[in-house]
Amino acid sequence: MVKETLYEFKLQHTVNFHDNIRLYGITNLEIQNKKLNSYMIVMDYANGGTLQDYLKIHFKGLTWNDKLNMALQLAYAVSTMHEAGIVHCGLHSKKVFVHQNSIKIEISQGLRESIIPETPSDYAKLYTECWDVEPDKRPSMQEKLELQQLQLHHQLHQMNQL
Repeated sequence: MVKETLYEFKLQHTVNFHDNIRLYGITNLEIQNKKLNSYMIVMDYANGGTLQDYLKIHFKGLTWNDKLNMALQLAYAVSTMHEAGIVHCGLHSKKVFVHQNSIKIEISQGLRESIIPETPSDYAKLYTECWDVEPDKRPSMQEKLELQQLQLHHQLHQMNQL
């Protein structure tokens, strides 16, 4: 348990940047004045909870501009992790946090979600390309980030014209 906690601490420290939950240190777990052989990582509190919880509550009230901005924040955070040589093997909406309406990240079977109705087609195409079962056929995060930026700017311009 100590070894895993230290490993997680080192990973978190490596990517301790503004799009991540801020890392403060490690503490020994104590219950009723008895020290246990367990440790916890002390991190920022995410006032919006997990991305999954946040979207359950706020999804209908978010504009496509808000949703695309959150996707871009997430892409930047993952790209920064990849640049640091870290691959997040279990990235899902319960491991992404929202704090002050901003995305934060905490460091299979081929089933895929349905595309959400009214999702702009360019954006749906963008994220479904990442579903390829062959990792080598998926675009790199940097490629997706560059493409996403171009498409988002174009799409937001079109949406603002409506």
